[in-house]
Amino acid sequence: MRASTRDGRDRGWAGELTGGLVAALFVMPAVLGCGVIVFAPLGAAFQSQGIQAAFGATIAAALFRWLMGAGSLHVNAPRATQAALLAGLLGQAMHLADAGGFDAPAGVLLALPVLALGVAALFQLLLGALRLGDVLKFIPQPVVAGFVNGFALVILLQQLPNLLGLPEGTGLAALWSGNGAVNPWAFGLGALAVAGVWLLGDRLPGLPGPLIGLAAGTLAFQALATAIDPALLGVTVKAPPPGLPFAPSLEAVAGLINHPLSGLMLPSILATGVTLGIVSSIQSLLSAAAADALLRSRHDSSRELMTQGGANLVSSLLGGTVTGGSPLYTRVAVRNGACSDRANLFVGLGLLAAALGLGPLMERIPLSVMAGMVVITVMRPDDWTLQMVTLLRRQQTRATRIELLQNLAIVVTVALLVAMADVLVALAVGMALSVVVYLRRSAVSVLRRSYTGDRVHSQTGRSAADMELLERHGGAIAVMELHGPVFFGSAENLARNAEAMVEGRETLILDLGRVNDVESTGILVLRRLDERLAREGRTLLLAGMGKGRGLRRMLRDMGFDRPETEGRIHADLDGALAAAEDRLLARLAGGEAVEDELALRDHPSLLGLTEAQLDLLSLTARRVVFAPGDRILREGSTDNSQFFLVRGRVRVEKRAPDGEQTVRVGSIRSGAVFGEMAMLTGEPRSADVVADSPVVCYELTAEDVAMLDGLDPSISFLLLRNIAVELTGKIARMSRAVTMGDA
Repeated sequence: MRASTRDGRDRGWAGELTGGLVAALFVMPAVLGCGVIVFAPLGAAFQSQGIQAAFGATIAAALFRWLMGAGSLHVNAPRATQAALLAGLLGQAMHLADAGGFDAPAGVLLALPVLALGVAALFQLLLGALRLGDVLKFIPQPVVAGFVNGFALVILLQQLPNLLGLPEGTGLAALWSGNGAVNPWAFGLGALAVAGVWLLGDRLPGLPGPLIGLAAGTLAFQALATAIDPALLGVTVKAPPPGLPFAPSLEAVAGLINHPLSGLMLPSILATGVTLGIVSSIQSLLSAAAADALLRSRHDSSRELMTQGGANLVSSLLGGTVTGGSPLYTRVAVRNGACSDRANLFVGLGLLAAALGLGPLMERIPLSVMAGMVVITVMRPDDWTLQMVTLLRRQQTRATRIELLQNLAIVVTVALLVAMADVLVALAVGMALSVVVYLRRSAVSVLRRSYTGDRVHSQTGRSAADMELLERHGGAIAVMELHGPVFFGSAENLARNAEAMVEGRETLILDLGRVNDVESTGILVLRRLDERLAREGRTLLLAGMGKGRGLRRMLRDMGFDRPETEGRIHADLDGALAAAEDRLLARLAGGEAVEDELALRDHPSLLGLTEAQLDLLSLTARRVVFAPGDRILREGSTDNSQFFLVRGRVRVEKRAPDGEQTVRVGSIRSGAVFGEMAMLTGEPRSADVVADSPVVCYELTAEDVAMLDGLDPSISFLLLRNIAVELTGKIARMSRAVTMGDA
């Protein structure tokens, strides 16, 4: 049977064998390093058992993934950050035992990480079974980066005493109190290992950097041991017990259940397990996404969580420690020929062979060298944090710098809390800070733009006199275009902006067309704003609220129904702006009197005609009347009439692609002309024109204009000139609206 990548390259078992064995070689330093970390609170005597647990976990995970056929290639490895979480649980248990004055045997303590790992595994299996794999992706990246960097800081603090060659059980505080001294030989060997990784790690791509550091430090130790007392050089790593690297943990768990420490540690076991499950799941899903990019595949997030949870469950039953997906080792396997999860068979077999034969070799590795390898591995911040720092160092806008600084502040806060407090506290604070940042950003961005009615007008065709009035007095109308959610984090800020915007004006239009949600607090704030404006004699209009829109029904159902009952809700912004203009023009005209019919000879489009020409035109044009809803012009028709509107209002509509629904694109009031473009060009009508109210027009056909041209050519010239003047004014107003910035 042969395996192939999505790009069609067929590599077969030879590629899986080579890729798997090379990946096992690269994983081995991570296994050794995490083995040192996981049982570090128990002292150097348990290093060998920690290394054995790390080997067992990695082997079990690799073989489990191969047996399950989890999908695309994904290589597991022990993660230092997760090992530090288990080590922290051990340290907490030892502190409680000392405070309680009772003995806590090593066998009892070793059951704690086993139980926590079991909880993490069951949590991952539950997430996968409930198809909640994608939910974990909603944890903000700054929080994830804070955890990664925080665990790295924990590891650094744990391993520095070993790197400095301090006596076992001595912490960094001993240096300040004078109760401990640095072993220069041990520190020198550790520094040599760090230098080997630093200088040669990237220059020898065929070898992992940590393996180079281990080899350099160990060879130097063995050379020096032939010339001076080896005891002066510091202690070496304890080799794991001979045999298979698996230690069934049921006996240790039974011992913990009967121990008083179990009741005290149960909340911490559950909390650590859930946190470990979250962190492991996030890292594994991120790693799976990276593997997808390498192999042009697509992973199933929930299936990946179940596979990862199953691997950790097997590992806990066999006494191992936690593992997680690693894009680094996956990339190593792919680059060396692997392309499917079959490579995990050879990863597991390669590590098993190494575990059975590495005991004598590991006893030659100085502890300070191993610590140096771990330190150099975790000193580098995660890639996302480095990217944020790099971006911050460049020339950025003020808004971008604030965004970057906010993200980095969350990363630093979470990292410090992980290292100095508790992971749950770090998670809670990190999520809270992320929510605060989100609320602040949402509160600022709910206002898209604002302007007044003297700068932007509706698409309503009006007389030149009315347009002049709107140019002079349109500032009495304020418009605020909103976007995003209006909720408790943004509603109050919106209300303050609205009250400031409407000061000194008579009408406020809120365009909700781009608002995707308004929750209960937002509705309450809008209702209070409406009531306040009404008390002050001002009017609130709501736009972007078509009849079929759910948001309109929600406002009504939540008790904010006054705009609906008073006719202050409009389907679009243009309709609301036209209604506000009508109110303003009526006030300027001295009231809401019934509109009188305009005499044809007084129509603004006939400016410049003599009395004789007006008489001739009046005799030629036909007076037509339409009821509300009558369709005066139909899109696509080829009739060639133009209409002088002398009473009422019409709306212009475009048909949707389905041919059934229409979209309002503007309206025309008394004193304007419509239909003239089709008469001038001879093209079919581009839109429908429908009466919005009782309408009176005077109709003039192309044949009528030709007859008038024969009688008096200057009539058609004056008509064309007036049409051109009106079109020029419309274009100028549209241009100003398009280029207008936020007020």
